[in-house]
Amino acid sequence: MNDGFLPLLDEEIIMTMSATVVNNQTTDIESVTPYQVITLLLSGALERIDQAITNIGDGEIDAAALLVQKTMAIVAGLRESLDLSQGGDIAVNLDALYEYILARLEGIGTDEPIVTLNEVKSLLQEVHAGWEGISDSVKY
Repeated sequence: MNDGFLPLLDEEIIMTMSATVVNNQTTDIESVTPYQVITLLLSGALERIDQAITNIGDGEIDAAALLVQKTMAIVAGLRESLDLSQGGDIAVNLDALYEYILARLEGIGTDEPIVTLNEVKSLLQEVHAGWEGISDSVKY
């Protein structure tokens, strides 16, 4: 079931993203919902932002830049997966938010990087909390 704002993912991508769950829990891959996949992706983006903040503090700018690029790839993938024709206002709003996040990350060199990363982190935490709430309330 795709309600317009869930990512359209092929089986290989779902299996790859679900590996985290399977490796750390006894969860069956078949039981991972699309909502949980999105939550996993957002968790991955948040982890990379935290790691980038730590790397900047440690003076490891190249490592931080790579983590920012990985975060951007996750956010871009989430944005590209939106179905704007069926997702209604939620998909349109998520598209605008993801576009804003990508613009902030692209311009990270022109601003205080820690300030930018904390702003993006805060935005992604809100989105993550929303998806967790949906994931918890939807039964398949």
